[in-house]
Amino acid sequence: MSPLPFAPPPKDSSLYQQLESTTLQTLTADQLDTIRAKTFSQGTDGNEDEYRRLLLLGLASQAASISGPIPNTQFVSATTLADDGFYDNLIPAVGEVWQVVGISATLATGVTRIEFKIYDTETSTYVEVGQADATGASELEGYPIIVGYPCTLVSHARGTYSSGTNYTYLSAVRVR
Repeated sequence: MSPLPFAPPPKDSSLYQQLESTTLQTLTADQLDTIRAKTFSQGTDGNEDEYRRLLLLGLASQAASISGPIPNTQFVSATTLADDGFYDNLIPAVGEVWQVVGISATLATGVTRIEFKIYDTETSTYVEVGQADATGASELEGYPIIVGYPCTLVSHARGTYSSGTNYTYLSAVRVR
C-alpha cells in the first residue's frame, strides 16, 4: 500500500519516530492519546496518512477500539469515604470515556445509603445513577453507566455516622 498523496514515507513518519522503540504489545492507549494530542487536525502535509497510521497502530496493538472496550484497561478500585461529602470514584482524563462494569459499597454504622452520581465539573451539576444500601447491595439505574470528561463518578454517604468507615468499590473499563 502506498502512502496517501503528500504523505511522508513511513520511515519519515513522526508517529513511527516517536514509537520506534515501542512494540505493539507494549503500546498503551495513554501513549496514543499523547501522540493524538500533539497532532494537528488538518489533512495537509501528510497528516491524513498519520491519522491512518495512528488508527492502524491503535487497532494492531489493541490500545484502541472502534467496536467496544479497550483491552487491558479494566480496573477495580476502592475509595474510603471518611465523612459526609462527595468522593471521586472515577476521573476520566480529557478524551477518555469509561464504562462502569460494577459498583458496590460497605457502609459504616448509622449510614443509610451511599449514592453514586455523575458530576459535571464544568457546570457543577450532577445526576444520581444509583445507590448502595446497608446490605451492601447496589442498584444502578440503567446500565451501561458511561462517564467521560468533563464528568466524574462520585459517591456520597447519607445518614449519621456512628462508627466505622464507608468504602466504595468500582470496576470500569475504558471504551474510548
